[in-house]
Amino acid sequence: MAKRDSKSLVEGPFRIRTLMFIAAVGFGILVVRLFALQVVQHEQYAQFARDNQLQRERLPGPRGFMRDRTGRIVVDNALHLEVVMQWRTRADAERAVRALAAYIPVDSVMAMARFDAWQKRYGRMAFPVFPDADKFVISFVRENWMQFPSLRVESRLRRRYPDASVAAHVLGYVGEVTNEEIAGAAQDVYVAGDFLGKAGLERQYEDELRGTPGQRAIEMTASGTALGEIPELSTAPTPGRDVMMALDYDMQEYLDSLLAARPNPAAAVVLDVETGGIIAAASRPAYDPNAFAMGLSASLVGDLLKDPSKPMFNRISQARYAPASTFKIIVAYAILTNQLIDPGRVLVYCDGTHRFGNRVFKCWKEEGHGGMNLMSAVVNSCDVYFYRIGEMTDVDVLAAAATAFGFDGKTGIDLPIEVSGNVPTRRYYDKRLGKGRWTQGLMLNNSIGQGEYLATVLHVARMTAAVANGGWLVRPHFVLPPEGSVPPERVRIPGLEGSTLAFLQRAMLNVVERSDGTAHWTRIPGLEVAGKTGTAQNPHGDHHSWYTAYAPAGKPEIALAILVENAGHGGDVSAPIARAFMAEYFRAGRRLEGPPSNPETSQAAPSLTPSTGGTP
Repeated sequence: MAKRDSKSLVEGPFRIRTLMFIAAVGFGILVVRLFALQVVQHEQYAQFARDNQLQRERLPGPRGFMRDRTGRIVVDNALHLEVVMQWRTRADAERAVRALAAYIPVDSVMAMARFDAWQKRYGRMAFPVFPDADKFVISFVRENWMQFPSLRVESRLRRRYPDASVAAHVLGYVGEVTNEEIAGAAQDVYVAGDFLGKAGLERQYEDELRGTPGQRAIEMTASGTALGEIPELSTAPTPGRDVMMALDYDMQEYLDSLLAARPNPAAAVVLDVETGGIIAAASRPAYDPNAFAMGLSASLVGDLLKDPSKPMFNRISQARYAPASTFKIIVAYAILTNQLIDPGRVLVYCDGTHRFGNRVFKCWKEEGHGGMNLMSAVVNSCDVYFYRIGEMTDVDVLAAAATAFGFDGKTGIDLPIEVSGNVPTRRYYDKRLGKGRWTQGLMLNNSIGQGEYLATVLHVARMTAAVANGGWLVRPHFVLPPEGSVPPERVRIPGLEGSTLAFLQRAMLNVVERSDGTAHWTRIPGLEVAGKTGTAQNPHGDHHSWYTAYAPAGKPEIALAILVENAGHGGDVSAPIARAFMAEYFRAGRRLEGPPSNPETSQAAPSLTPSTGGTP
């Protein structure tokens, strides 16, 4: 017993010292840790604490405005109010919605269905209970904020477009960004809930129009009640840049009204002959871009896409048609630059028909035009004359002429989608039909702008502008280049000068001003107009109506091209629309006297006998 006691006396102090050492080490670690937390990492953990009571909200940058050539605002951002809910759990949101339904007409089942979809896409973002709140809802929420602390009224900017879908296909629209678009953009450019340009100039100039987002810091209680904004932690968003368009909005409205007055789908372009700046352009039928800015429903999108009239289809830059007799300007250019014939020589006597092999090709005028040289053939749009030219002209010679006018490619218009024209060459036919398996007979239809030749209204408008401006192929554009920058390039068309240019200008003037011209009845007193009619045969229905022109003929300013689908002859339908537009355009500039022109009440068009042959 005495021995065990002696051992205990020896081990006791050792154990005490050991325990004291362990305690000292632990205390030292605790001190070091506390020092690190309270001194070394103080700012980091203080920020965590602040973040726990803060909610950071992203503020989208306002989009820049779109202005017409006078500086007039055409597209802007309108303020609207919505009621949003701060929430932590779905149960909290459901309780708030049910409580709200006792005072305000709201379908709680539908609201929660929207909430579930919202949560799935946007996570913890504030839920818009009333995305477009009226005055009654706003007043109720503001007056009962103590009863509904999770609700607040917010102001948002919504894109606003002109009424009546004016220039819809030009301006385009904005829509909510998709997950694919977020992933495809640079980091942090877009987040779910942002809007971006989806079509037209909105899409083409997205980088310029898009604003830079800001941030709002909101102090929150533990229960989720917002106490207010913390200004020193918030940053204001930066608006996007405005874009200045070449459009004259008054004339844009007028052009839209002219096309909308007809039931047929149509497209028209009016441009400055020297610069290529587009003064007005319309595609009909159209849609209301404001519906997209408000968050278009999937069902309404489906209805628009299924509509047989294709209101979403931009006929300005996406629709290709046979250029018909407007193409005879290019054929005449090919004749003159290649010296195929003497333009003053009477090449044919038109009796209304032309035989090639076993086939008979008809002129649009059944009784014929009589003796025709190149000038009278253009003025009267005599198909028999151009059939004969088709027999004499190599396929690649005509293709080279069309290529010189840019019909083989795109015009370079500043729209996100544009289709090329089509110019058939020898190689094209060899590939499509087989080498040696096609004949010169194809050239007869090509020579009157039918066959495989295809063009948009943009191609035809700038063809006419090139004749008007002295032989320069301009690049059509909607948005004016920034001041001091290089203007859009112009390309010289080889051979379109001297006697060739003078001939084409005189021929187009005679189409309107000479009594036998196909557009003579659309003359405008006090204004000389140079033009060319065309009627494109359509295997699926009535003919398409073409007209292209420039004015004033002596000192050209504008050129235009108009296409009305399934409407008949160009001189009957498209030419009077052009007449009304040009009369109003030059009257607005106080260079033409008289009352506004109305194509529906203008003098009646002369009767044209339909035929299965060519096109006037």
